[in-house]
Amino acid sequence: MKVQTTVILVAGVTAVSFAAIFIRMSTAPPLIISFYRMFFSVTLLAPLILFRKDALTEFRKLTRKDLLLLLASGLFLSIHFAFWVTSLNHTSVASSVVLVTTQPLFIVAVENFVLHKRPSRKLMGGLVVAGVGSILIGYGGFTISGFKLLGDAFALFGAAMAAGYFLIGGKVRKRIELFPYIFVVYGISAMFLLVYSLVAGLSIVAYSPSNYILFLLLAAIPTLIGHTSFNWLLSEVDASLIGITILGEPIGSSILAILFFGEYPSFWTIIGGSLVLISIYFLWQNELLRRRSEA
Repeated sequence: MKVQTTVILVAGVTAVSFAAIFIRMSTAPPLIISFYRMFFSVTLLAPLILFRKDALTEFRKLTRKDLLLLLASGLFLSIHFAFWVTSLNHTSVASSVVLVTTQPLFIVAVENFVLHKRPSRKLMGGLVVAGVGSILIGYGGFTISGFKLLGDAFALFGAAMAAGYFLIGGKVRKRIELFPYIFVVYGISAMFLLVYSLVAGLSIVAYSPSNYILFLLLAAIPTLIGHTSFNWLLSEVDASLIGITILGEPIGSSILAILFFGEYPSFWTIIGGSLVLISIYFLWQNELLRRRSEA
């Protein structure tokens, strides 16, 4: 793997690790946090699009099928944020982040079972270990609080939606440049989240200055650095490999949660999270071997 690709992967994982921390610091409702995260991301991207002469050319390249895929990608991303951000109100940072980053398991499952690619034994072993780990995380949440189990379920559903977002992105990113792509997808996601917020009867304005600062930080660091790094890589590597790499996020978020909140993971979260990470290691090795054999 190229050094540039490795650096971007590490930068992306480090950046997204801050997302859970900024979200927990905010006092705004989850849907509002998600909306402003996407809204400010699009706002910060706008100058890059408006002053690029080739941006219009990129948009003209899009077919009707591409537009439908972009719409679906933005929809999946909006649902991902809506459920995952809400999960942080009901469970610990460690549990939420470990479960939401099980998205590669959904990616690999879709690629192998829906697209009829026969899974290898290593792949099946990794999926089984990760499934056991997720159950243990949920069990730990249930023994502490029913609400924690609900938060774990929200995070897991958010992971499934993120998988859809990356799988679709992997198809479109090979035909369109990075910034036009993320500008459209983030914009569509922001519009969906605005609709969710209005339907829920939430106020769109009147939040404290500290909340708006956190919204901007969420847009600048986890989104424009983190998610955009992964979207750039979609044109270089498979979505499954990117999803597997994102499993490093729980380590960063858990360390930050200890530093910022003094929130130490429970015994079951540590055991379950360790199993999830071990499974990702095996899936990573399987992916590397596959890529080498195809080289």
